[in-house]
Amino acid sequence: MEKHNENCIDIVYTTDMAKSKTDFQVNTRWNEEDLAFVKAKADRMGWNLSQFIKAAALNAEFTIQMQEDLRKPKL
Repeated sequence: MEKHNENCIDIVYTTDMAKSKTDFQVNTRWNEEDLAFVKAKADRMGWNLSQFIKAAALNAEFTIQMQEDLRKPKL
């Protein structure tokens, strides 16, 4: 595992990733509080962070009425 700087998530590259037919890779920056919050949700489901974020993104639906109730990322 390689640490680029204190503001980035560790980059993990496995042989399974090398064999998969990946179309795109997305890199995001997280602060510690937001990352811990999302990672705790992923851990509760027994998923890694990438699996959880992909499933959440594919299944999320937001409405205008919900905007006040959404947890906003801290950038």
